[in-house]
Amino acid sequence: MQIDSANRTVQLSVRELANFRQIPHSSKLGGQTWRAGVGQQWHKTAEGQTQAQHPTARFEVSLSAKWKHKEWQFTFKGRIDQLIPDGSGLMIREVKTVRALLPASAETLFNRYPDYFTQAASYLQLARVLPEFAGMQLAAELYFIDIENGAVQAVPLTQADEDRFSQQLEQLLPFLNDRRQARLRLNDANIKPAFAQLRPGQAELFKSLELAALQAKSVLLQAPTGFGKTGVVLQHALQQMKAGLYQRCIYLTSKSSGQLETIRQLQRMLGGELRYLQMRNRAEHRIDSAAHSCSGDTRCEDELGLRWSQADIHPMELFEQGTVSLESAKALGAETGVCPYALSRGCLPFAELWVGDSNYIFSPASQSVFFEAQGFDAAETLLIIDEAHNLPQRAADALSVEFKTGEFLFALEALQSAAAPRRLIQIGQELSRVIEAQASGQALSANAIYEILDLSEDFSLQLKETQLDHAQIAPFALELSYRIPQLAQALAGPNHEWLHWLPSAGYLRATCLDARSWIAQCISPFASSILMSATLNPIDAFSESCGLAATQAVHIQGHTPWRESAYEVAVDCRVDTRFKKREAHYETTARTVSALCQYSPAVPVAVFFPSYQYSENIRTYLEAVDPGLRILLQPRAVDLAAQENFIDEGLLMADALFLILGSSYAEGVDKLGGRIDQVMVVGPALPEVNAVQQAKIDAHPSISREAAFRDVYIIPAMRRIHQALGRIVRAPGQQARVLLHGRRYTEAAYQQQLAPEYQTQLQIKNETQLHEWLLARNGS
Repeated sequence: MQIDSANRTVQLSVRELANFRQIPHSSKLGGQTWRAGVGQQWHKTAEGQTQAQHPTARFEVSLSAKWKHKEWQFTFKGRIDQLIPDGSGLMIREVKTVRALLPASAETLFNRYPDYFTQAASYLQLARVLPEFAGMQLAAELYFIDIENGAVQAVPLTQADEDRFSQQLEQLLPFLNDRRQARLRLNDANIKPAFAQLRPGQAELFKSLELAALQAKSVLLQAPTGFGKTGVVLQHALQQMKAGLYQRCIYLTSKSSGQLETIRQLQRMLGGELRYLQMRNRAEHRIDSAAHSCSGDTRCEDELGLRWSQADIHPMELFEQGTVSLESAKALGAETGVCPYALSRGCLPFAELWVGDSNYIFSPASQSVFFEAQGFDAAETLLIIDEAHNLPQRAADALSVEFKTGEFLFALEALQSAAAPRRLIQIGQELSRVIEAQASGQALSANAIYEILDLSEDFSLQLKETQLDHAQIAPFALELSYRIPQLAQALAGPNHEWLHWLPSAGYLRATCLDARSWIAQCISPFASSILMSATLNPIDAFSESCGLAATQAVHIQGHTPWRESAYEVAVDCRVDTRFKKREAHYETTARTVSALCQYSPAVPVAVFFPSYQYSENIRTYLEAVDPGLRILLQPRAVDLAAQENFIDEGLLMADALFLILGSSYAEGVDKLGGRIDQVMVVGPALPEVNAVQQAKIDAHPSISREAAFRDVYIIPAMRRIHQALGRIVRAPGQQARVLLHGRRYTEAAYQQQLAPEYQTQLQIKNETQLHEWLLARNGS
């Protein structure tokens, strides 16, 4: 749907009009794509039957028509399934495949498929104003086909049905008028500057960004953490929207914690004048109340339309101070019985700015939340991707498919209980048996891939042709069953883009190694995109990993001269933090943490570890070495509020905060700047050595083993360190002392990947030198 609010014009398809609802649609199960494939086969069958009866019939007839309704001018496009000669006129036939017992009363079919009646009525009314149909008697009918048994039923449209076209236009008008009001809000908005006073380098970046946006469709923006990238980019985006270049802006992060500062920045700049919405995940929306208890899956949205109508919900009325908060969605859900996740999703079309996880654009499983929102037009949208250094891996993870035979066997039991055909169950059992027979920890052989692919395709074919009572099958069983076609597609992918392996017995994973074409495909529809991070280097490699050609992207850099002397760094050469060697140095590491805490009695020390296990081991040693220390280890898998509370509590109560490199706390929490001034980084967090990393090494274009190891292991590890350290110094005047704990930091391959402000010649080789370095703090 393309809306020109200023001129009150709309371009949309007939299907978009028919599907429009003020009430959000229920989330779809993965099987929709495969059921659509079955529907296409039935369409072809119906076409052949009509061709035999009416040789002059026409099929897939394109239609384009204009229509004026009140103050709005509509341009419709569509494709009529069948045009059949009917005496002196034509019959417009829309073929619809359903899972319903036919024949059924027209009222029953209308109540179940109102969109289909609206679509047929729209084609009929639009055809009547086209010159090519002038003077003809036109009628319309729906031709239902039950995809389970091929039963058919033709339902002619009545006058009441034909009136659905004008009624649907009336339904659309409030939304269009709201979008016009959004344009007026943008025109009149008083957008406050992102910064009361510009820091060194920010004015130059504003100019560079404005120029770069004119030069290329995608901008790669790199500036250190603490530079103010979020403010710069949001101010640029809002000014461009106000100027009419974009209707909407989407701001994505790869870690939820990174969204908090974005929301705070928007609140400061907008003051409630424009609408924005932070789209949180389904789990965070979960409630347990008398009116509604969330199931955590699509069952949450059963009877969504009925509950929404009974509650008389109007999304545009829910925005308070410019947004619909998670708390208000949950409160309204508890009051009305409407799923809070559906409430937030239903409010998206009425907001000018969307903030969310990168999965909402780059994950096939989550894309529909944004792309299928009413009125969304990527061609009128600016896409901003924060923490873009994570995008290639996040996109690859989203494309990867995992399959656990233990879970799948439970799914097969659920299918069997719902009377699924024996053949489907047998193929599923054989597929599980073959996977369980494979050796774990290594790539599948070519023969194993072929055998598993063959069984996956057989299962997928049976699934398409099987009549399943979806209402009687647990969503987890359906989801796992419809994952098999995804697995088949991955198994058939190019060898250099995929690794098919078993991390453990019975656990098959099709790991995407190269997501560049998918990323480019996702970015391409947008009017413009800005990919930003503190750690995009090496830029050429990053651009290539996102599928962006040199002509499609321009790189700009934000400079912060005040950071050059903000860090005092030393390398602790006393320990070896390699996985097989680190245990011998646990006590030294623990005593080093204790020493840092002793020299920082009033301010917690931030200690970054490569893994939870490493941090837990050192905490255990500290309980013996210095039992009085108050150590807080970041919690696992908690929501944004809990993450914020952990940092706030730790800064007040802890002697040391144990944080994990690469986590939300190390890359998404911005509360440490200026409040932590002593940091210890325990070894570089190299990626786990496994079949995936080996496959990346093998697929590396360089013949140099050192170059491959650098790109696959060292650069990602040092990027995590840059992200963590960048969050300690975020403004002029802030300073930090950093102890790089481990001999690897003295090696040239690691030193070369450190940013200039972190490079040092100061090496600590014994305990005396450590205490001398700590004593030298503040000139003492």
